[in-house]
Amino acid sequence: MKKITFLLLSLAFLCFNSGAQEITAAFGASEAMVPYYEMGWDSQDEFNTWTYTSTSSSTWKLGNPSKAFSTIDSNSASSMILNYDNGQNEVATSPAIDIREGSQLEFYCYASGIYLVYGAWKLYAIVDNTSTLLIDQFLWAQEKGYDGPSWEKFTVDLADYAGKSVQFSFVYQGDYGEDEAIDGFKIKQANTGDDATISIKEGESVHFIDMSAGNITSWNWTFEGGNPASSNEQNPVVTYDKAGSYTVTLSVSDGNTTSTATREAYVNVSGEAPIANVGLPQGAYLSPWVMMFVPIKVPITFMDASTGNPSQWAWTFQGAEPATSTEQNPTVTYPQEGNYGIRLEVVNDLGSNVFETVDNAIQAGGEQEIWNIAPEENGDLMMMEMGWYGNYAGTNWLGIGEFAEHFDAPLADATISKVNIYFGKVTAVSTDADIAVKIVAAGEDGMPGEILGSTSLKASELAFDASTVNATEFVFDAPVPVKAGTEFFAVVGPFPNQNGDDIAILLCRRNEGEKCTAYHFVYDEDENYNYLETGSWYKNVDDPISMAVAPVLKYDDITAINNVNVTKEVVSHTYYNIAGVASDKPFTGINIVVTRYTDGTSSATKILR
Repeated sequence: MKKITFLLLSLAFLCFNSGAQEITAAFGASEAMVPYYEMGWDSQDEFNTWTYTSTSSSTWKLGNPSKAFSTIDSNSASSMILNYDNGQNEVATSPAIDIREGSQLEFYCYASGIYLVYGAWKLYAIVDNTSTLLIDQFLWAQEKGYDGPSWEKFTVDLADYAGKSVQFSFVYQGDYGEDEAIDGFKIKQANTGDDATISIKEGESVHFIDMSAGNITSWNWTFEGGNPASSNEQNPVVTYDKAGSYTVTLSVSDGNTTSTATREAYVNVSGEAPIANVGLPQGAYLSPWVMMFVPIKVPITFMDASTGNPSQWAWTFQGAEPATSTEQNPTVTYPQEGNYGIRLEVVNDLGSNVFETVDNAIQAGGEQEIWNIAPEENGDLMMMEMGWYGNYAGTNWLGIGEFAEHFDAPLADATISKVNIYFGKVTAVSTDADIAVKIVAAGEDGMPGEILGSTSLKASELAFDASTVNATEFVFDAPVPVKAGTEFFAVVGPFPNQNGDDIAILLCRRNEGEKCTAYHFVYDEDENYNYLETGSWYKNVDDPISMAVAPVLKYDDITAINNVNVTKEVVSHTYYNIAGVASDKPFTGINIVVTRYTDGTSSATKILR
């Protein structure tokens, strides 16, 4: 009996072990590709391996745009370029290429985006004299919201062309479109072998693929230089922001044993020379007439918005103190009213670049129109027509009574003398209808709250000139005060909506998830769908826009102290009057303000209210 029991136990042990499965960690990535066709247009001989047809003297040739492709690939000597002209139909066609399984096309293009509507390229794949459109540059730019100019990477999955002989053709058609440059044309094949590596640009992502064997129940990834730096997902996606060669490690487990795989220098991230750019400082306003509008005697922190991961910064501030800085995000003060320029030079290992403005780019103090539309967006102003339902920011039949444009709090006490509104159409049959404009403080819920001032015009008094895009001025009887630290709205409406009324404010429309400063008030309805006088405010997050609504703001002579020290976080302000009484709000007359900071220090300032 004991022998039988022992035999059964032994058989059970053998069966258990025969069912156990050894685990082995292994991984790859979708971006692990090996090129088998490359075209860099770096010599005339290489250029001549393609064929070119033209209808204009300005056709495809060798050259370099203002930013050479060597900023992407240091070995690049030149690119295929084309200068815009009249009546162009310029074609550049590759030789026939045998496409392998798991292939991908990659190339780069450098162009602006403003005039692509007048001339742009289309990329075709040609098989047996049949052309198939792969990319329409104009439509790509529209979907991306592309302005440029910058080197942009394009990729095309060639799975549909595996096993076929394919020619690729760039066809540029149009009149006075954009200058173009194309480079880095490669056809690559997926590589899962031990010699596979990944080559990407800064800011691009890698899609890792778990290829481990066995009954895996957990994954532990480590990504040197990646974001995130680790993951427990089976197939994570990781972004690499800085140039370098990075190691990836994967440890897998079945709950009992662990296996680890490491690939050194698996992800190779290339950088590019930086492009200098200056971001809008917190508390500064955009304007139709100057780059930015700031108060005097208040510290302003300028933000580096450069691309390409610069490592050095050299700022020059005309009219400010200090006049120069090597910090990435320096803080300066403008002691006197005036219009000033700014210069920023940025450097990294691959080159340098300069952003420089004219002398009147920055207005410090005084009076100016403010709005929420950036200089590069000025040419994109439009009307938002909603078919039979009328206009957003104008006449409508959707129960939207008022529209509001939100503005950040001023850094110093200010007044608003008028609101300039840029209309796209002002047709009105209800000529005597009043159109009100109000300055309204933001409430605790972030929506329009307390009315600070109001004015109105008749619908017949609205101004519009398609040739000059003049503003309609809604002037207040007395300047409307706006305290430092108070967010506010410019509210306009309601608009008349009788048959024949057709009024619309110009606006800048953006992509989903981007900057939105427009709000609207929607009336409630009764059980018969009749509009009531009550309603609610909503932010237009579904279709982010900014309206061409521009309050004319003037900073007071006495500046606020809310940003006395912007390099440290403020804990509190305490105000003392001449009798020594304390308050958390300023008194009328002379105040001594004690400001306390998170580092335990404090400062005292005398102000007049």
